[in-house]
Amino acid sequence: MAHIANRSRFRVTVKNKPDLTQHFSFSKVAAVEAYMKELRAKGYKPRAEQLDESWLVRIRERGHKPLEATFESEAAANQAGESVR
Repeated sequence: MAHIANRSRFRVTVKNKPDLTQHFSFSKVAAVEAYMKELRAKGYKPRAEQLDESWLVRIRERGHKPLEATFESEAAANQAGESVR
């Protein structure tokens, strides 16, 4: 069975304020929330999104060695996951 996960960075932006844009690792959700809270306290309306730049496909089947591969797009990851089924 193939498991597909988005491992792309998060980007926090504020409209018309490019100097406030910051990127965070996919595993730093708490830091994203803290930065957004900080921006809201200053009166901004931040927007967070997870980018589409790194997708992990993990395949585990009983009796076989686990396989992992990273792809640059969701479409490529889905295609790889379906080719295993």
